Amino acid sequence: MTGPKTTAQPKSKTSNEQAEPLLTHEKSLSEKIGRGSEAGDILDQQLAILGFQLITQLNTLIKTSRIHGRTNAALDKPVETMLTLIQTLTPDQPVTLRIQNDFLFLGERHLKISAQQMLVASSIIDTMTKWKIGGLTFAGSTSSKDLREFAYLFVTLDPTAKSLEDLRQELKTHEVTAIQLEDPRELALREETSGTGQGSASGDGTGTEAGPKAQHKAQSKVAYGKAASAVGNLTQSVRDGGTLNFKQAKRAIQNIVDLMMQDESTLLGLTTLRCHDQYTHNHSVNVSLLSIALANRAGYPKIELADLGLAALFHDMGKSNIPLDVLNKPGEFTEDEWAMMRNHPTEGVLSLTQLRGITNLPARMAAASFEHHMNLDYSGYPKLKTPWKLSLTGRILMIADCYDAMTSSRVYRREPISPSKVLNMMFSKSGKSFDATLLKLFVNCVGIVPIGSLVMLDTDELAVVLKPALNKSDSERPLVKVISDAHGELINNGPELDLTEKDEVGAYRHSIIRLVDTTEYQFDTSRYFV
Repeated sequence: MTGPKTTAQPKSKTSNEQAEPLLTHEKSLSEKIGRGSEAGDILDQQLAILGFQLITQLNTLIKTSRIHGRTNAALDKPVETMLTLIQTLTPDQPVTLRIQNDFLFLGERHLKISAQQMLVASSIIDTMTKWKIGGLTFAGSTSSKDLREFAYLFVTLDPTAKSLEDLRQELKTHEVTAIQLEDPRELALREETSGTGQGSASGDGTGTEAGPKAQHKAQSKVAYGKAASAVGNLTQSVRDGGTLNFKQAKRAIQNIVDLMMQDESTLLGLTTLRCHDQYTHNHSVNVSLLSIALANRAGYPKIELADLGLAALFHDMGKSNIPLDVLNKPGEFTEDEWAMMRNHPTEGVLSLTQLRGITNLPARMAAASFEHHMNLDYSGYPKLKTPWKLSLTGRILMIADCYDAMTSSRVYRREPISPSKVLNMMFSKSGKSFDATLLKLFVNCVGIVPIGSLVMLDTDELAVVLKPALNKSDSERPLVKVISDAHGELINNGPELDLTEKDEVGAYRHSIIRLVDTTEYQFDTSRYFV
């Protein structure tokens, strides 16, 4: 059996290149930066923050330019902020914002986008794609005039009538030389050898289903982002003592239910987006998605799935009353802090009563908030002195909440636990902490080999699990996407393989020989879903 290849990661830069950090104030860390180091984490976090700020201001600049002229004062703030960011990011060399395969990159670094950032990121990706721009490079000499002229030309010229070369020429005519436009990157598509072609489910996305599939994926990302935004807005309103409006969240969840009915695996794939810095918002949406999928398997009518999804979305609302320094504490809690944490289910019920947009507090929402940490055998919290019968909603949420929490990185646990290990741990508590029947249904949702798992095939290729097998008898043969060759080198747009497919003599074309621990090799599979 072949062991996992440590090269199955994005190609790293040479040591000389790594010695030159992008941020001037990070030069002191340049010699410390190593794989998995705290210094490396800090640098990545700062680059992610600055990269997304650059995207946000670029998006604002473009949208504002659609309304106002290039000299209007409304452009002053986004232009000024962009110039500051460019100068921060380009002390020694130009900074490039790239898109490839629907992912954003700052230079060669993949920018991990949180749930709340999806809407802005998607807007920039769509805008650049319309012009067939693969990258925007800003020199350190970029001026206010350059940004204003660029934005003006960008929104006034028609990408359906003008080419990328036409846009380049217009920039040159207007003496904008500090901003360069890159062609789309050529993707190194994997050549499918004989015997693998028939195993491709939707191939590299170039087939007839590419359009609808891509559209559904885009709609799902937007829906996820809106749900996360609703959680963030309501949580902040609770902290500020403001008025709470329920309508945004209700619309977002109704949309998610509709999309879930069309393609469950795409929505569940988004739950692989796990960011410890945005844990509360991501976790709330993930629990909602997982709960909806499980409830659907349990036979909930569609009209009731939205209520359950809302209940799951706000199951942690009680944490909005916990001080942020406690909630985000990286170390162990004191007894008083633990008391606050254990009380958040009760506080959640009280917070939900303040919501505007519902006439009566739905029983499911109250139960979800109150019961999701109780456990089936009442070994969790809150502790009750009177008899209590757990609701079906509460039992569903216990499973969804535990699975996502344990597979996520947290402020006090940077490394998540792999999905397969989490399922094994949960099954060890089946009938005690978790409802045994619901837990089996949950496995049908995420798969015996869970969505987002990294696996090694019998060809020594690495693949990511995209979708569980439809037939229970083939539960260990999911739909996967090949992401590396037999030598462990990452490939772009590898084929999708249905591991249930057989050749002419009835033998399986491909099989999984082992699960690869993504946490051990620090490989983030969410990029293939988000």
